[in-house]
Amino acid sequence: MLTWGVSIAIALGVLAQRVIGATLIDSDRIGVRSRRVLDAIPLAVIAAVIGLATLSSDGELELDARVGGVAVAALCASRRLPVFVTMLAAAAATTMIRF
Repeated sequence: MLTWGVSIAIALGVLAQRVIGATLIDSDRIGVRSRRVLDAIPLAVIAAVIGLATLSSDGELELDARVGGVAVAALCASRRLPVFVTMLAAAAATTMIRF
């Protein structure tokens, strides 16, 4: 199971990669298609970490209340609600599903 420390380390690693890439790579030489792919990589890494933390427990697939909370958070994010509202809605949904 991923701990907060591992999640923070992954987030910092992704941020460091972006900073290093922005400072060392000449962006004029990168094509538009390649730039779009590179811009999508951090989001893909974060989505993979969230998916792994949500859908697995002890290395096995587990569908529980966390899935409902993530689904509510995704719905709130698609509606472009503030992060605070999204977090509260996801926590409330997870709590209600557990009862």
